[in-house]
Amino acid sequence: MMHHLPPSHRLRGVSLPALLISMALGLLLAGMLVWSYAEARRHFLIADELARMHENGRFALALLHRELTLAGFLGGLAPHARPSLPAFVPGCGVEARWPLAAFRALDMQVDYDGGAPQTVSGTVLDCLPSSMLQRGSDLLAVRRTAGEATLSNGQLAGAAGGVDRGYWYLRLAAGGARAQWWQAGRIAAAEARPGSGVDYWRLLARVFYVRRYSIAPADRIPTLCAAALAPSGVFSQCLVEGVERLHIELGVDHNGDGAPDYYAVEPDAGQLQQAVTARIALLVRSVAPVAGYSGPRQHTLGQLSFTADSDGYVRRVFSTTVALRNLHPSVAGASA
Repeated sequence: MMHHLPPSHRLRGVSLPALLISMALGLLLAGMLVWSYAEARRHFLIADELARMHENGRFALALLHRELTLAGFLGGLAPHARPSLPAFVPGCGVEARWPLAAFRALDMQVDYDGGAPQTVSGTVLDCLPSSMLQRGSDLLAVRRTAGEATLSNGQLAGAAGGVDRGYWYLRLAAGGARAQWWQAGRIAAAEARPGSGVDYWRLLARVFYVRRYSIAPADRIPTLCAAALAPSGVFSQCLVEGVERLHIELGVDHNGDGAPDYYAVEPDAGQLQQAVTARIALLVRSVAPVAGYSGPRQHTLGQLSFTADSDGYVRRVFSTTVALRNLHPSVAGASA
């Protein structure tokens, strides 16, 4: 005999519409979780790149600020003194005497656009291969001595163990009345005695430029580098990754009162001689792109504007103004 359950006790399944709605809600929840994770990760990456950019930007700006502040400092000599030249100076390509000849303390090329770089003063710096230079960026040549003498009145500075063999020094004697360039070898015993009246100041001659890559061309990380005078010529060293543009504007003192009357975007040789301040602007880019980032593309560097590609890189501008205090006594005579 067959038994039938009462209708109220029959087992019922989940209806198809209810199942579909549940699946849709589950997928929506999973999608929201994935989206939240992706957004959190994107914000973390942006914050991480911004922190690195700020560190790199501040460091690069401080470095260039100090170089320009000391540009033209010659161990206390007058700004336009002319120490006697040696017979030969390793230089930069065709400009074999570039680091010392006439000691042009400040020079630059504006908006490099290819070929052998040539400065405002006409110096061709072909020791810098054009294939590695970032187009649209400036080059800045600065020559000065170190802020502290290696040997002062016959005594070595506290941190100095001696001169660095092969490097160039400014030798001052008789209270600066006799000045000459000297490639380090051995200092005479009579000069290395307290009270000798002889000073040796290390020469620092550098060209700052933006290279299109950091370590290898394939990495495509723009980097601030410097080509510096070394014992056997010019040696390049890269300093700060992510610097995409270097832009310098010179504050020109037209009436001789020591204050800038205007800022020259593309200074000529005459304006270079009248410059009393410099305005530095750096466009710094993140080392790696951030997926989904779409920040501002227009950036202002001094009086110029730059439109970046929509490539996912985070960019910021860092800028400051520097008094060229060692080029013109009317600005300041200190060598800080």
